[in-house]
Amino acid sequence: MQQTRPIFSDSLFGHHSLHMSRSFSLSVLSTFMVGILLALQGCSASNPNARLEKPISSATPQPSPAASTTPAPKLPPPTESDVKAALHRVFGDDFTPSFAGAKGIQFVVGDFNGDQSEDLAVTVRPAAGKLKEVNDELANWIIQDADKAFIPPSGKAVVTPPKQERPRVESGESVLAIIHGVGPGGWRNPEARQAYIVKHAAATFEGIAPSISQKAIRAMHLPVETDIIKEIRNNRKGFVFWTGGVYAWHPSAG
Repeated sequence: MQQTRPIFSDSLFGHHSLHMSRSFSLSVLSTFMVGILLALQGCSASNPNARLEKPISSATPQPSPAASTTPAPKLPPPTESDVKAALHRVFGDDFTPSFAGAKGIQFVVGDFNGDQSEDLAVTVRPAAGKLKEVNDELANWIIQDADKAFIPPSGKAVVTPPKQERPRVESGESVLAIIHGVGPGGWRNPEARQAYIVKHAAATFEGIAPSISQKAIRAMHLPVETDIIKEIRNNRKGFVFWTGGVYAWHPSAG
């Protein structure tokens, strides 16, 4: 009887051989790469001057510098032409300035109502034939009497002011015209048209001063700090100041 030998499939053997060959190649390659890495690490350790890549540091956000507050530019000193132009813009031809040919200070500037804008104060008289227009109730200015200004007593929340008749400007009477400024341009601003005509306040100017410089004003506890107009009226020193709604005259201490 003929002995039968086992027959192995050539395809199966070939596939198994190929698999073994690939596994051996990968193993050799892996061993080779590991050896290279270990060699590089050894070189780096033996060479302290070797260049190493530094990690990227995250930038810490820095606070932006605070915006600098630029103070409003100081306005140039007023000239007579500047004052005349402002008077004509607000009052038209109804008033004439009193400083023509006069000596001393005839107009002053300052923040008289405490709104951080420069105002103008100048002595004027009603123009000839314009008395009716000056006292017109529909005029674009407020006529008031500095000697009759109501100042609310401090410490009271609700105060009813006394009723007063509307003052009238007399023919030839000298009064104080005050034009309130608007914005950085102050009283020169074309939009500056709010004005007061103040009786018993036209006097010899002595300049301006902070309102808090006067003990009498500090005792009133007025809502805002302003500039005051220092004057000599009837041979007595005093000042015109803003009460928060109107202008008043007060004698100086002493």
